Amino acid sequence: MRIVLISREHPAVPSGGGIGTYTLTMAHALADLGHEVAYVTNGDGSEHVTDGVRVVELAHRRLPFRVAGRLAVTAAIARAVRRLRPDIIQAAEWEAEAWWLARRRPAPLVTRLATPTYLVEELNRGAPDPASSLVRRMERFQTLHSDALVAPSHALAERVARAWGFPPELVEVIPNPLDGAALRRAALEPSPVPLPERFIVFIGRLERRKGVMTLARALPAVLEAHPGMHAVILGRDAGQQAGDVARDLRDRTAQFSERVHVLNELPRDQAMTIVGRAELAVLPSLWEGFGFVAAEAMALERPVVASAAGGLAEIVRDGESGWLVPPGDAEALAATLIEKLGRPDELGRIARGGRERSEDFEAARLALRLVDVYERLLAARRPGGSFDASIYRGDYRRHFRPEERTGPFHRLYERKRDAVLEFFGARGPMRLLDVGCGPGRLTAPLAARHRMTGCDISRAMLEEARSRCPQGVRLVEADARRLPFADGEFDGALALDLLAHLPDLDAGLAELARVVRPGGPLIFDTSNAAPWWVPAYPSYVAWRPKRLLITMLSRGVLPEWRSVVRHHRAAEVERAIAAAGLELDRMQRLGPPWTAKWHLWYATKPAA
Repeated sequence: MRIVLISREHPAVPSGGGIGTYTLTMAHALADLGHEVAYVTNGDGSEHVTDGVRVVELAHRRLPFRVAGRLAVTAAIARAVRRLRPDIIQAAEWEAEAWWLARRRPAPLVTRLATPTYLVEELNRGAPDPASSLVRRMERFQTLHSDALVAPSHALAERVARAWGFPPELVEVIPNPLDGAALRRAALEPSPVPLPERFIVFIGRLERRKGVMTLARALPAVLEAHPGMHAVILGRDAGQQAGDVARDLRDRTAQFSERVHVLNELPRDQAMTIVGRAELAVLPSLWEGFGFVAAEAMALERPVVASAAGGLAEIVRDGESGWLVPPGDAEALAATLIEKLGRPDELGRIARGGRERSEDFEAARLALRLVDVYERLLAARRPGGSFDASIYRGDYRRHFRPEERTGPFHRLYERKRDAVLEFFGARGPMRLLDVGCGPGRLTAPLAARHRMTGCDISRAMLEEARSRCPQGVRLVEADARRLPFADGEFDGALALDLLAHLPDLDAGLAELARVVRPGGPLIFDTSNAAPWWVPAYPSYVAWRPKRLLITMLSRGVLPEWRSVVRHHRAAEVERAIAAAGLELDRMQRLGPPWTAKWHLWYATKPAA
């Protein structure tokens, strides 16, 4: 497939950071798998092929107005990407470089969470900077309008999902990749700067979130306990004023000024020559989305002492491939460094464990997992409808996002849910069946009053429901067309967001009615086949006029779902209700004022 990766950073220059390192490493791994890969980045306007990867450097013009400049950059990136005619596009959320592409996607867009601006500012400043309001909104928009999300750690996925209002289950966690062999080759090169005989190394931006001040408070005790040890601090000063952090660090370690070496940042390969010669790498970050340097140091067989913060706690296995200390605790950091530096045998054991652990982050292995994400997205664009019924047996959660506040139907989902909870909340304890229970959005709250059974065809959805539901709730893997329950086994039943996904409305309703006792209520919904609600939700069709027209001609069903989803007119449903032997009590319309998006039906199985 033809893959375009976007990154404003490039690791070959000093200012390149983790995003650039990730992008170039993954680009080469994808190219090695036989894919056609292009890397769109900042530069001088040239275009060239390096090691099988096409590198497109864009020379962005500076504009006097910040907003105009930001929009111009994203538009230029979008033009360059369209020219490359990609099958898949991937970009980080940082700086929202794929914002324009998220609005008008020429191909499926994958956004990789790195660390959003709001989170960096929260960690460094304590609160977001008002001046970054635009980029923060753009980053969130790009993320929420992507076809898939990936993140290097569960910690980052969960933190961003919580802040931006989407389920963390939508994020595929794929660690950042390493090319261990390339790192080890780089480490054998001559050092770009003179180095002391023995030293510990810190590498990263000199900023609050990297724990630089924690390290500064810990270093005096460490250097006093180990007179022959030095500290090499490598990174760009990210203080409010140039040199602020480095100056503060030097002030706090002034009595050991000859043994604390604060260097500027270096290109990645040169930095690795320093890491590879260190006795130990120290990474005291207050929080990290991943922690590239920890994984790189382990690949170079260097012991690591890191904070148990964010993604670092997922990389470093305490006592096996490194040591973890509480974030921000200078005393614990100093005590661990003092102890471990005095135990050469233990340093060697941990170094070997780190090298073994680093194999889990090899790019060749992780590229296969990323390609699997790409292939699932491409399936969604195949002509004639991409999905078949097998999608329901898998993890269809990525396509079912009722909790997502920015989703086009979020308020309607909440109204449906509230209506059902209110209906059953006014009744005494009952044996209730939730058919197509999904992640347990209704099963869990109803269990506070009723004896609940939930069933779904997806094992993955049932696992999520199990995590939500209290003990005593019965969860059953079952096909809604053939329910494994006796006739009249339940006092009532509900089925939301189900009937549109069954091939036969009449048969589906008859099976639901079968398991309800005479006199019992049945609540279900259907999607309206009269498609006049579609224009009210432009994000449903990704703001594309052609897609809107095709969707309306398909009775409100998106093109990729046409083979498995069926919407129904109210008259069709009324006939099916009568055919199932049910009595219709009432119907509730949910949608824009002029038409219904959903019909919510309240029916009763007649008493015998």
